Amino acid sequence: MNMYALNKTALNQDVFFTLLIVSFFLISLLKGIYSKHAGLLFKSVYAQRYANQYLREENAFTERVNLITFLLMSINFTLVISKLLLFSDWISISVTLVSVVFFFLVKIGILRFLGFVFRVNSLSKLAIFFSLLFDRVLGALLFPVVIVLFFFSFDISLFAIFSLVIFSVILFGLKLFWFWKIGTNSFGLSPFYIFLYLCTLEIFPLLLLGKEVFY
Repeated sequence: MNMYALNKTALNQDVFFTLLIVSFFLISLLKGIYSKHAGLLFKSVYAQRYANQYLREENAFTERVNLITFLLMSINFTLVISKLLLFSDWISISVTLVSVVFFFLVKIGILRFLGFVFRVNSLSKLAIFFSLLFDRVLGALLFPVVIVLFFFSFDISLFAIFSLVIFSVILFGLKLFWFWKIGTNSFGLSPFYIFLYLCTLEIFPLLLLGKEVFY
């Protein structure tokens, strides 16, 4: 057994295995029970008509899909962040999970508050949907990457991280495109306000994470 495998064994794999089991269970729910609505949600990434259909069909099923994908996103983001920051104990991973969930809840709260203050609740609803849409899809796509990061006996972490970066850049670019398109074309928002939102709630958190990882 090489040194890399020994180092991996030294990590508390039970923590990661438990979270991965939960993640796999959530994916199974989406695939087995809510495949129709989950399919609409994922297709919304590249076609607005699917997003419109998903929003029109707002019901108990879409609410469950929203909850499941939110949990899936939170768990897989936590696993990736824990790997990048070399966390391996329950306390650090739990704090990371709570922080991830708290960040997204704060983002939702800010958007709802702004929608209430400026009386643009419909815009607020769309902003929340599209803001979380790409994060939730990325969270689902991260599952095989997370498996590779934690459970391969040979080191292909660089390949997995490179794949993660590619997925993230593509989805983040799509998110910026949809925000800009909907904000300017559908609601006539000033590009300055859209840029301010993107810098504050979308780009700045990524810069903070990058600072923690690389510095």
